[in-house]
Amino acid sequence: MKIPLQMLQRVSAIRALISSSVRPARCISMASGPEKTIRALDAGAMSKQFAVNAVGPALVLKHFLPLIVRNRRAVFACLSARVGSIGDNHIGGWMSYRASKAALNQIVRTASIEASRKLPLLSLAALHPGTVVTALSEPFAGSNRRVAADAAAGNMLSALNRITEGETGIFIAYDGSRIAW
Repeated sequence: MKIPLQMLQRVSAIRALISSSVRPARCISMASGPEKTIRALDAGAMSKQFAVNAVGPALVLKHFLPLIVRNRRAVFACLSARVGSIGDNHIGGWMSYRASKAALNQIVRTASIEASRKLPLLSLAALHPGTVVTALSEPFAGSNRRVAADAAAGNMLSALNRITEGETGIFIAYDGSRIAW
């Protein structure tokens, strides 16, 4: 199969973007944990949260949208988090992380409106993976049900496979349930 030059150039640009990005492990310090109050906000830490959780996915979306075939069904999902829901926030805290995921959700919703004009078979989704068993989630898991990474991946793929044609700009959980924006 011969790959068009334009696609190779875009894939190359995306690889450069990813490789030049600061890795989240070095970029976002969770040593002191997420903010519990607005008094704990730090501009640098907040900027890094937005770079990783909103700007990065927006740029990937920007470069992938032109590669999507107009007359073929496609689903593009960005990993969000339930804590990015403005309507579901009942406990506060985690302001930088929450705000960056809410920004990502807005990017997905807004891009879906624009994309639907040229790509009617494309579904864009913000996807909450659930609480996955990782060293990063360990200190914050609390009583939340946690799942292994392979189970989380399977759950997310099942949820994405249940998105019907014409559904776009949605915020869903790993089980396919809708999450309030």
